[in-house]
Amino acid sequence: MLANAPRLPKDVMLVLQQDRRADAIELLQADQKISAQEAEERINRYLEENPPIRLRGAGVVAFSKLNALIWLGLIVIMVLAYLLLAG
Repeated sequence: MLANAPRLPKDVMLVLQQDRRADAIELLQADQKISAQEAEERINRYLEENPPIRLRGAGVVAFSKLNALIWLGLIVIMVLAYLLLAG
């Protein structure tokens, strides 16, 4: 981030990490008492300088309990299919 640019508040950062850009702009606008255009420019500048990292592999499973349950279900189905076909 630029040295003269103020850092984003923690609550705005959390919303950005959840991939909710529009909510982050509204929150920054309300928090800093700035215009919507300036808030959007600050969010865009932050995202250009700090691009989001997309989760892959085990990170996706760890991020969501639903993903973990889906994978667990698929593994159980594969084991059952193996036992039926092998027996």
